[in-house]
Amino acid sequence: MREDSIKFYGWTERKLKGAIAETLVEQMLRYSGYLVFRFGYEMVLQHIKDIKIKSSYVKKIMQSMPDFIVIDPNGNADIIEVKFRHNGKVAEHDKEILENLGKFWENARILIVSLSKPHFQISRIKEVLKTNKLYPLENDHFIKVSPETIRRYERLILKYYQQK
Repeated sequence: MREDSIKFYGWTERKLKGAIAETLVEQMLRYSGYLVFRFGYEMVLQHIKDIKIKSSYVKKIMQSMPDFIVIDPNGNADIIEVKFRHNGKVAEHDKEILENLGKFWENARILIVSLSKPHFQISRIKEVLKTNKLYPLENDHFIKVSPETIRRYERLILKYYQQK
C-alpha cells in the first residue's frame, strides 16, 4: 500500500471513530432528556467554507469549538467535546488539543468514549489539564444519564468498535 493510501485510511478511520463516538453521545443524551446541538468547527465551517478568514483570535476560537451544546430539562447549558480513545486515557497528543480548547473553553467538558471500562468518562477540560483525570459519566453532577442507559450505549460501543 502506498504511503499516501496509508495516511488516507488512517485519517479516515480516525474520523469515522470520532463520528461514531459523537453520534453515540448525542443520541444517549437526547434519549436521557437533553437538548443537544452540534456546535463544533465542522458545523460552523459548513456555513463559512467559502470565506477566507484571516488569522485572528476569531479563527482560533472557531477552530477550537467543542462538539456540542447540551441543555438539561431545566434550561441549564454546558459545552462538551467528545473523543474516542481506545484505552480510555487522555493521549499525549490530546494535550495540545486540550490546551487549545482550554484557552477559550476551559469550563467545557470532555467526554471520552472507549472500549475500556468505564466506556464513558468525563471531566472539565481545565481539570483534565491540571490532573489528567477523568471520572465515570455516572458520577457527573450535570450530565445525568441512568446506569441502564449507559449500559445500553456501552453495548453499541462494543458492537461498532470491536474489531472482528
